[in-house]
Amino acid sequence: MSLKKWQKIYVNRSLNMGSIKSIGFDMDHTLAPYNHINFEALAFEKTLDKFIAAGYPKELGKLQFDPNSVIRGLLVDHEKGNLLKVDAHKYVKKAFHGKRPLDKDERHKLYNSESFKAENLKSVDTFFSLSEVQLFVEIVDFMDRHPGRIEKSYAEIYHDLRRYIDLSHADGSIKTKVMATPSHYIKKDKHLCSALIRLLSGGKSLFLLTNSDWEYTNAVMTYLLGDTLPDDYKSWQDFFDLVIVTGQKPKFFTSKNDFEEIDPQTNKGTLHKGTLEKGRVYAKGNAAKLQEATGVIGDEILYVGDHIYGDIISSKGLVNWRTMLIVEELEYELLKLEDTQDELEKIQESLREREVLDEELQKLRSLRRSLDFQLKKTTELEDKKKSSHLIRELEKLDDKVSDKEGVLKAFNKTIKNIIENREKKIHPVWGELMKVNLEKSRFAQQVETYACIYSGSVTNLRFYSPFKQFVSFHDTLPHDIE
Repeated sequence: MSLKKWQKIYVNRSLNMGSIKSIGFDMDHTLAPYNHINFEALAFEKTLDKFIAAGYPKELGKLQFDPNSVIRGLLVDHEKGNLLKVDAHKYVKKAFHGKRPLDKDERHKLYNSESFKAENLKSVDTFFSLSEVQLFVEIVDFMDRHPGRIEKSYAEIYHDLRRYIDLSHADGSIKTKVMATPSHYIKKDKHLCSALIRLLSGGKSLFLLTNSDWEYTNAVMTYLLGDTLPDDYKSWQDFFDLVIVTGQKPKFFTSKNDFEEIDPQTNKGTLHKGTLEKGRVYAKGNAAKLQEATGVIGDEILYVGDHIYGDIISSKGLVNWRTMLIVEELEYELLKLEDTQDELEKIQESLREREVLDEELQKLRSLRRSLDFQLKKTTELEDKKKSSHLIRELEKLDDKVSDKEGVLKAFNKTIKNIIENREKKIHPVWGELMKVNLEKSRFAQQVETYACIYSGSVTNLRFYSPFKQFVSFHDTLPHDIE
């Protein structure tokens, strides 16, 4: 069967599934894909309510969630109120202050004239950050339009924002709405059941490791799998050898926390010692104790998640688990990239033409420097005849250089316009997730570095054998492909 691009699993580091004994799954945005517009609009609204209740101007109540304002992979400079898109070399190529785009000179002065530490900025790693960051953008814009109405720094605003959005999740104002009408907020994938069974039939043990609490986890997983269970499955829990909630990732991979056993009726936990058993629900804990309890360690475990830091970087870097990153945007973007293939080919052809023009210009400039050097020598020797000839040749060359510079400038502008128009077809503000202009984005670099494999959906696993050997063909350097 020939797979569509968005159905494929992509390989950064060769991975033999035959060597994998246990596969762990995150829940939110991994097993459970969300309707981002509905969910993030809800989180935006509930967090904004807390701002106003805390004494912020009531006019903020008019702010609206904009699904096109923020994408994953951006950086938030909460000190300056800026939102940045950075390439793999930490060069800021797009930036906004609130809703105002920063031009090249501003970006250079603030970020590109000297190195800055990306780790000091907030990284938009997960979909749950989108509403948070967009609300920050809106409040920065409000502050710029209404000076003095909010007498706090951008950093203080962001501190309050983090507190209010955490409170919105903790007090149930978001989760209660989701559990009441899950179909409005969560997208059910009819292939999830068959994807899990395919892995189980290959002898893999499965576990669930999520930061969500038991009540919410049970509601979401029941919605996802409850009406698709095979005859010999009584509950969604039958798919998993272990269910771990309130996992506190990324701390799960470094802490020495004990596991708690959760009473499914009360959602209360009690300290657990000893063996972890199938059919029971555990909370907190840590990776070392999980490995000790299961006898499966390090690269015998594949962990599947959507959070580049909390799921992928931490599990790979700290406990040497193999990693699969879910990049939900791929399905949409790969379709858009197919639609813009003609523009990409036009850009590539234009870049080749520009290289020829630039080479011609450099030859003219080199010739001009050579003639200028000769003119200085002939002037020193007082050879007026030869000096006059060289002056005339230099004047002709100046005209040619000027003409060629004009052609190249216009050509560069044309290429820039084609690139920008293509990017807008993919996303109206930020362009492609994995690229910034034609360079790899910082997000793409992280995916390449830390995700052994990646795909647009966890259910794409159903297209591959549980013993599939994923092979990477991408360990190349520029000289390898010349």
